[in-house]
Amino acid sequence: SDNCNVASVVASPASLVSGVNTVTWTVTDDAGNTNTSTQIVTVLDAENPTIATLGPIDVNSDAGVCTYTSSQLTAPTTSDNCNVASVVASPASLVSGANTVTWTVTDDAGNTNTSTQIVTVLDAENPTIATLGPIDVNSDAGVCTYASSQLTAPTTSDNCNVASVVASPASLVSGVNTVTWTVTDDAGNTNTSTQIV
Repeated sequence: SDNCNVASVVASPASLVSGVNTVTWTVTDDAGNTNTSTQIVTVLDAENPTIATLGPIDVNSDAGVCTYTSSQLTAPTTSDNCNVASVVASPASLVSGANTVTWTVTDDAGNTNTSTQIVTVLDAENPTIATLGPIDVNSDAGVCTYASSQLTAPTTSDNCNVASVVASPASLVSGVNTVTWTVTDDAGNTNTSTQIV
């Protein structure tokens, strides 16, 4: 109010930032006389950040294991009216096969948004197989051959799972034979070793 006439009432600064702001109100009358008061105005961020949706991808499992650490993935594009605090993939560890990864973006005010991505973890790692020393076996009863399926298979391992261990040829003849042992994992990756029987 003014004894004559109020010319203007102006707030300063014109633009307030996120958080606590001190606003100065200035009243001016027609004669140019002024007075001020201050007000605390807290600007809150109630707007969720944005996050892009990524298409499906294939990745190879981490060395020596059948899983993939999702922190290695390339995060989707995000934005926020204030500031993006973090972009996190969940779950932290992906298993062999198709996984639904949830990307969560969080801004400084704790507002969030999510998108999902299909990530298929492939097993591109060959299994391992031991090499066995030479052995002697007696031919099977009544024949001059030996079925190699009776042999003790070598030790094998795989980052995921061993599907089979097979000796070839299936039938060994009298005398020296070179047996090829083939290990195959669930993904179809193979490895071989040989043994003299």
